[in-house]
Amino acid sequence: MPATQLVFLHGFGEDERVWTDFLPFHTFSFPVICPAYAEWTDCATLADYARKIVAHLPSEANFILVGHSMGGYIALEMASQFPERIQKVVMLHSTFVADTEEKKINRDRTADLLEKKGTAFFIGPFLPNLFATVSQELIATLAERYRILPAAGLIAATKAMRDRSDFTTFVQTSNIPFLFILGEQDALISPESITRFVKKSVVILPNVGHQGTYEAPKAVAEAINQFVHV
Repeated sequence: MPATQLVFLHGFGEDERVWTDFLPFHTFSFPVICPAYAEWTDCATLADYARKIVAHLPSEANFILVGHSMGGYIALEMASQFPERIQKVVMLHSTFVADTEEKKINRDRTADLLEKKGTAFFIGPFLPNLFATVSQELIATLAERYRILPAAGLIAATKAMRDRSDFTTFVQTSNIPFLFILGEQDALISPESITRFVKKSVVILPNVGHQGTYEAPKAVAEAINQFVHV
């Protein structure tokens, strides 16, 4: 029987280092892999990201995916393309719903801003929107860390997210178990936008925004561990 490994997929405006702030303080029963793709510029779609990530994963293993925000979008593509290898999916502050036309316009504005001004200009104002209750010191630390992310990689990710498919029906009908971990005060993905479609396997974190691994790390770890061992 193939071994099971946990794959943690980071979100937009961050890289795999986001997990180094979380994983060392919690224990998981499976080996952990944290792919790095923030600098990729050769993926036009989220399906491209999914295929490239799987190509870099151990070929003999099966996977439980934990996808934060954009990482959740990639997890959906991985589950859709490789259902025989994906055992479970944790959607951490992420959604299966495609962008609205208004959101697509905002993605275009983000890509344009990144192209004209660069990551350092963009990241400072972007990060505070992800948190509900966290110190300005942490936000400043993360802004300093991620200000050097290549703008070209963020632009590619922005366009891929803009054009992503809607996975509502897939989530509702798939045999793959899903868990949604959501922030009660998430300004980007509201719990209601998820619970209107799925009624079970949802954990809502009180007083948390879009970054539960910082704002409620113990609760996030407990929810993941409980889910993977069901």
